[in-house]
Amino acid sequence: MKKRSLFAIILSASLLLGGCANTPKSDGSESQDGDAASYPEKSVQFIIPYAAGGGTDTLCRLLASSMEKSWGQSFLIANKPGGLSQVGLTELAGANPDGYTIGALSNLDHILVLFTGENVSYDYDSFDYLGAINTTANVLMASEDSGFTDLQELIDYAKEHPGELTVAVSGKTHVAEVSLFEQAAGIQMTTVMQDGGGDSLNAIMGGHVDCAVLDKNYVSQVEGQGINTLATFAGETIPTIPDIPTMKSLGYDVSTETYRVIVAPAGTPKEIEDAITQKIQEVSSTEEFQESMTNMGEIYRFLDQDQVKERLDQDYEMIQQLLEENPDALNR
Repeated sequence: MKKRSLFAIILSASLLLGGCANTPKSDGSESQDGDAASYPEKSVQFIIPYAAGGGTDTLCRLLASSMEKSWGQSFLIANKPGGLSQVGLTELAGANPDGYTIGALSNLDHILVLFTGENVSYDYDSFDYLGAINTTANVLMASEDSGFTDLQELIDYAKEHPGELTVAVSGKTHVAEVSLFEQAAGIQMTTVMQDGGGDSLNAIMGGHVDCAVLDKNYVSQVEGQGINTLATFAGETIPTIPDIPTMKSLGYDVSTETYRVIVAPAGTPKEIEDAITQKIQEVSSTEEFQESMTNMGEIYRFLDQDQVKERLDQDYEMIQQLLEENPDALNR
């Protein structure tokens, strides 16, 4: 009798301890604190939906290298270019949401694909947005031959000559920015598509177009070259070009910036996502990391999960409103 009682006590204690090993969370799923505490236990695939050597690829390789050194696990870059990031993000959206496949995207490219891409198999909620570490912006330039020394002169002329002014662009993001500017200023311009920023620069310097949309890093290159930088599309003054006014400061409600966002497939354990976000902030806040960014022409600005989601929501609504008011705004 005593033996049976002792056995029953041991059995009950074992069952109790076993039940505590996987304590359910309030949502009914089992806690993964142990997994998060030991993450990462193996190499992590880092999908970049652009070709090697571009701005997103270069910045993310710096980030991956820094995370490798801190965590002691490999972050393996996989370049999956195509479709303005659609090819790479399609693969990422279908990956196992276990924290061992993450990726990056450029905010406006991502949103434009969602609105204009063909056969897009994912949506806005297919990803969890973990953070961002940079900001950059494009500018509007005009050739001195056009006679424009400030933005208002261009707008006044464009109002009197609808569609006459030509502007070199290279990609849908530039087209969206021109359309947003036209909408805010009540003007119409003619876009001339180029294969890249270098071609747009050649087009304006060669007198083939009146204006060009170019990255902020081109501002220093055109000094003394017969080109005037009229304004930046950014909502706030860009620190590396403090003398260039924003369109918003000049009275035109245009606010677009480019930032690269680190993402994971939706459903990745929150504890692991938090660990990744914290690590991104930790490694990117060092003086060494930010010096490397400066050498790349990048501006450091960290956004956590809530901040980056808020910014993306604003960008999404901006493009949605543009297309509601002008369905053909991007078909040019």
